[in-house]
Amino acid sequence: MRDSDMVDNYKLITVNHKVLNTEDLEHFIVRYSSQQELTTKLQSLKQSFGQDEIIYLNTCNRVIFLFYGQAKINHESVGDFFTVVNPDLGETQLSRLDMIVECYQGIEAINHIKEVASSVNSLVVGEREIFRQFREAYNQSKEQQLCGDKMRLVEQSTVKAAKDVYTNTAIGAKPVSVVSLAIKEFLKRKLDTTAKILMIGSGETNSTVGRFLKKHGYRNIIIFNRSLDNAQKLSNELGAEARYLGELTDYKDGFDCIFTCTAAQDPIITLDVYNSIADANDSKLLIDLSIPNNVARNVAQLESVDYISIDGIRALAEENMKFRSSNISAAKKIISGHVADFSKLYDRRKVEQALGSLPQEISKVKDRALNLVYKDKIEALPDEAQELIKEIASYMEKKCIAVPMKMAKEIVD
Repeated sequence: MRDSDMVDNYKLITVNHKVLNTEDLEHFIVRYSSQQELTTKLQSLKQSFGQDEIIYLNTCNRVIFLFYGQAKINHESVGDFFTVVNPDLGETQLSRLDMIVECYQGIEAINHIKEVASSVNSLVVGEREIFRQFREAYNQSKEQQLCGDKMRLVEQSTVKAAKDVYTNTAIGAKPVSVVSLAIKEFLKRKLDTTAKILMIGSGETNSTVGRFLKKHGYRNIIIFNRSLDNAQKLSNELGAEARYLGELTDYKDGFDCIFTCTAAQDPIITLDVYNSIADANDSKLLIDLSIPNNVARNVAQLESVDYISIDGIRALAEENMKFRSSNISAAKKIISGHVADFSKLYDRRKVEQALGSLPQEISKVKDRALNLVYKDKIEALPDEAQELIKEIASYMEKKCIAVPMKMAKEIVD
């Protein structure tokens, strides 16, 4: 086996959420203002460190550089590597690289990328978004001609492993995001799609809530926010009405449900506010996603109020996360099987490439025999005999190609 054609030539360098927060991760990403600039920088990075192929994966929780090439990249060279990635990297970060950066090689690199795509070691275990991000990173590298056949094998094998994990374990079961669980509780109440919904706050959480409501057909929404400009952005997206939060106490048009999520330190929906906006005899659903709570305790305790708090949702999220995490062992067992299969896949591909010229070479031998070496003797035979010889030669050609390829693949398997 040639040194330049080995599984050990796969290398992976990563910095992730286990050791750094999101802000510090920014020091280890490739900065760019256009796709062309990113391609140019990755191409230069690949060439500078003697690599043949590269996949670059950057998410809010991790950065990964996956390489294939003969030149070594390890803990001894990560300082030089990240100095090229970010020339402005400070001494503080450089002095901590041994604690911050993880390096994998060969089968360990293959195993790690499979665990990443399968969301085994994600910040949110079982979150399938990382699977999409991995495939997108590969497709971008492929489109920009930053990778080739070696990474194609990795992508093919990794996608198969991740799908196997998601299908045959419960690692992605039971929602763990606060918004998903809140919407799930909301849908359990089976409110009609004509129900009037008030949203207090237009930040990221309520924006996500609004998109879920729109997806499920709820359109009768009014958004209250301290900044009307921010509320207007969300209202335009949802086709909803936007109002100043200060107008809440004057609101008299009724409601069926309130989603509230603001940064207010004191309750927004006090007993006085609630009594001023709610019909006395109708039950209301209040979903409070704020810390501290936006709904006063004496409002939450009213018999007419169905109150869902962030505390209850977070407890359920933690319970669901524990359930997902209990599937990690089974997921890793599945991944281990796919890692072993990758070695076979890689060796089989090497055989295919090594024997790639076999059909042409055997065809040349056949043509030389028929048209040069035995030409005169064949032409001296009757036409029927000549056709038979050519038919036999074509049959032998196919067999001489198929037999060694089959035997080589069986040896690999």
